[in-house]
Amino acid sequence: MSTQSPSASPEVSDEDLLAGASRLESCWYTGPRLWHGTSGESVTGARTAAHLETAIGLLEREGWEPGQFGLREVLAGPQDLTDVSLKVLELVICARTGAGSAEPRLWDRVPGRTVTEVRALLLAGAAYARRYGPA
Repeated sequence: MSTQSPSASPEVSDEDLLAGASRLESCWYTGPRLWHGTSGESVTGARTAAHLETAIGLLEREGWEPGQFGLREVLAGPQDLTDVSLKVLELVICARTGAGSAEPRLWDRVPGRTVTEVRALLLAGAAYARRYGPA
């Protein structure tokens, strides 16, 4: 798996990125932990993908302003759904950058980050959730 700089734009069709995130999931989470929120309730891949896609629409409608309106705001929702969505985005960020952990709600505040990169992260997260998430 190749890594790119943190400012590189992840492509939804990047098979290496999705496969890398899948490998991280198998290392980081035992059993189905990724797909459960902090309450212990399960969240499906389709529901997670829909939440991430809704976040894209909200970001596009309201505009992205780092530190004012970004991932923290567009991902707000039911706690378990937000928790799982953040875990998925963390996997994608780490698969892209090689980092051992990442906080997506801070990732979008990195100086030089672009709305294109934020949108691409959400798209890649949605693709990952649809492909690897439980039914």
